[in-house]
Amino acid sequence: MNSPIKIAGLEDYIGYIGDIAMSEKSHLYRGQEDAGWQVRSSALRRLELEEEYTASEDSFPYVYLEYLLQIIYDVKLNYPSIYRNLSPLECMAHLQHNGVATGLIDFTFNPLVALWFACAYQKQNTDGKVIVLENDHDIIEEIKTPDRLENGLETFFGVNEAKWHLWSPALDSQFVDTQRMTRQHSVFLFGLPEVASELVAIEIVIPYVHKRRLRTELARIGISEQTLFADLLGFFERNTAQHPYTLF
Repeated sequence: MNSPIKIAGLEDYIGYIGDIAMSEKSHLYRGQEDAGWQVRSSALRRLELEEEYTASEDSFPYVYLEYLLQIIYDVKLNYPSIYRNLSPLECMAHLQHNGVATGLIDFTFNPLVALWFACAYQKQNTDGKVIVLENDHDIIEEIKTPDRLENGLETFFGVNEAKWHLWSPALDSQFVDTQRMTRQHSVFLFGLPEVASELVAIEIVIPYVHKRRLRTELARIGISEQTLFADLLGFFERNTAQHPYTLF
């Protein structure tokens, strides 16, 4: 991975992204509001709350897989009317959408969407970051066929030969909010608990002092909370008592 790049404005960012695009390779982007965060699945973050689960590197892959299997088993057992006919990955995508800690890590094909997420400023004086991965098909297997989708979680989260997979739910899925995913150009990366630094092509740091201005500039070109979260759940989320209200 190259040294992180700091930007001061949208023009800087687009310039760097343009250079990346000139490579004629496909890339994945993820925006995080805290530049200090590693790219980890929410399942890993949950398991790390209990030291006993992460104490042994040798046993942790089994613990991680067991956790994912248990989550799917529990939801299918307790809510069969919704989950009975879903594949394990479809179950996991629906759970992810509703805030459950899963093995899926959200990425996007759109670098401007990633920038929007990196410009969240709930934490004072915290720089954001956009992580760029090269979509190398030798390292990341894209799931393209229905029969591949039906495989069990042991296939995708193997303990002996773990590898990365890439998947985006079908556009007519009844259980995953594909409207939101389409607007955000979202895709799921999964297989390992966290993205190693060797997989990262470049990191672009967004200083805290520029976040609010960048969000304003992004809104002018159609990248905003209203456009990225246009579904009903998004309406609920941005109108809670904890969400700042902006007069236009």
